[in-house]
Amino acid sequence: MVPTLTSPPSGLANNLGTTINTVLHSQRTPTTYNFNFAVEYELPHQVVVTAGYVGSRGLFLPFSMVDLNQLDLGTIAKYGASLCVDPTNTACQMVPNVWAPIQPATNSNAGAATVPLWVALQQFPQFGNGTYGSGNGVIAHGYPAGDSEYSSLQTKVQKRLTAHFTTLATFTWGKIMTDDGNPPLGFVGTHLGAAQDWRNLGYEHSVSPQDVKYQFTGQVSYDLPVGKGRAINLNGISNAALGGWTVNAIGYLSTGVPIASPTSGTSPAYFNQRADMTCNPASGAPHTVTTWFNDNCFALPGTENGGAANPLVPGNAPAYLDNVRTRGARDLDLSLYKTFMMGESRALRFDVSSYNITNTPQYGYPSVPSLTGAISQGLPFGLITNTINTPRQFQFGARFTF
Repeated sequence: MVPTLTSPPSGLANNLGTTINTVLHSQRTPTTYNFNFAVEYELPHQVVVTAGYVGSRGLFLPFSMVDLNQLDLGTIAKYGASLCVDPTNTACQMVPNVWAPIQPATNSNAGAATVPLWVALQQFPQFGNGTYGSGNGVIAHGYPAGDSEYSSLQTKVQKRLTAHFTTLATFTWGKIMTDDGNPPLGFVGTHLGAAQDWRNLGYEHSVSPQDVKYQFTGQVSYDLPVGKGRAINLNGISNAALGGWTVNAIGYLSTGVPIASPTSGTSPAYFNQRADMTCNPASGAPHTVTTWFNDNCFALPGTENGGAANPLVPGNAPAYLDNVRTRGARDLDLSLYKTFMMGESRALRFDVSSYNITNTPQYGYPSVPSLTGAISQGLPFGLITNTINTPRQFQFGARFTF
């Protein structure tokens, strides 16, 4: 039986144009639970050690967009080529166009006596522009279907200021898992691709594109033992020029963010199909700017045992690859400053600062074309063309306070 709809459902705009952008009237509110537990202990010489667990749980997280007319993978697997996504296939099945009275002229099926089977299987076949694929039907922005979980071990060692010396070091070992790798705030992290089936997010649960597994920050501040009353005692002009300087150093190390798995790029595209992963792409990877990871570990679904590519089944590669990441941060900043007191309320401070003093580049995101694009068109796989940090910089400054 061919389903029929003669009026727009509650919550959808009454618009029979091409693509409908809609807001659902009834949906869950995004919810986040945060929890932590820590212990702190003071050692001799004013050294404080802290270790704690920090975690969170996110529910009903918004997707950037979902198409309510997109067919789920179960339906695609059931009907296969008879859906008529490929009209040249002999299995293509056409059905009566019972929606003709309410289809606008902007719908490609308007006025047609028959339509492909996939039209009859859509949730709202009278809407959309009449072509197949995500983004051509009823678009819901911010659909609350995602979830996430974050767990981390966070540690800190701090030596309070004694004998003109203080230091602080922190280390975080964490992991973020999610099935919402493409949220509305796409500028937070590197978000590529889309869900293979937004109604079945079991295919999407993977490490988050925002995940940074290890992070270390170390900071040291030391008043140099040169100047009046210091280990190297100076007076007069020599003390004014060389005495009383303080040096600061800040180092930051981290792992990179996960790289997205390639899409298959098969045609016709029944859904956002990813490739199959056949081995560890990090194993034997050269990690150069021309080839960051091993692209031989991906295959078109259905071809692993010598068969033909199958556009009807989901790829088994995770949305993001935990063991294939961008190059992390390796940053060292140094500064040197001195304050000249001019009476009780006035002071002049000179600063000399250097950022990324080792001039270590942090590589950008490698290219991840579709697998068919890499195979048939020779598109570069794992090519890095930019850096995301700044080169070595020096800064000189003066500040007068009164």
